[in-house]
Amino acid sequence: MAGDPTKANLWTDADVYVSFDLSATLPADANTPFGPQWQLVGLLDGDEGFPENREEDTDDKFAWGGILVKTSRNHFKLTKSFTALEDNATVRRLVWPGSTETKIKVPVPEKCKVAFETREGEKVRRLATSLYAECSLDGDHGENETDLESATIVATIYPNASKELFDRQATPLLESISVTPATLSVAATEIGAVVATATYSDETTADVTAECLWSSSDPTKATVTAGFITGIAAGNATVTASYLGETDTVAVTVTA
Repeated sequence: MAGDPTKANLWTDADVYVSFDLSATLPADANTPFGPQWQLVGLLDGDEGFPENREEDTDDKFAWGGILVKTSRNHFKLTKSFTALEDNATVRRLVWPGSTETKIKVPVPEKCKVAFETREGEKVRRLATSLYAECSLDGDHGENETDLESATIVATIYPNASKELFDRQATPLLESISVTPATLSVAATEIGAVVATATYSDETTADVTAECLWSSSDPTKATVTAGFITGIAAGNATVTASYLGETDTVAVTVTA
């Protein structure tokens, strides 16, 4: 089976952040925490996830003879939902906008920025509204003795002038590693050094020599520790560096 399992996602944790300040800035990158302008929705129903719905009016245009030649598209609408399990100030403001601690008013959705964050181990992905959203209760909201109180909230996402819906942030994924130099010649009892460099999906690189798992195809000829290759006896060996599923090799020649 072809494919890359590292690009398959099973999100094990998630959060939703809301800011009622439309000038709130998004963190610099996916590894930077949200600032005080953003409020955490709290516990979420993981089984419900973040359902996304797209609506669009389409009109097919046919030529004589029934041949489809054009399709017009307009009135695009995107909604994204989440189910909150906490009764906190942020959730109440989304469910009952305009209300207070003591008075419940007819809800009129207010504009807010919403950021959806999903996580799997060290992997993080964020989608934050480029302009704003309007949130409202989707379906029923009530209490009973057998189920957790919950509120499913649907966010209607409004695009900005450039038709952008979300700003996307993600931790970069490892694409490959490269060991340099690709060939190395050392004398017996001498030590040579190589460097392992990781390349990520955002085109950044990092020295991962110390983090790699190193091995030699023939330890009687050459051994390796943390990128330092020691010649043992005259001959050849292949040194392999492994890092998070990616590998690269060095052809080693040991001289007498």
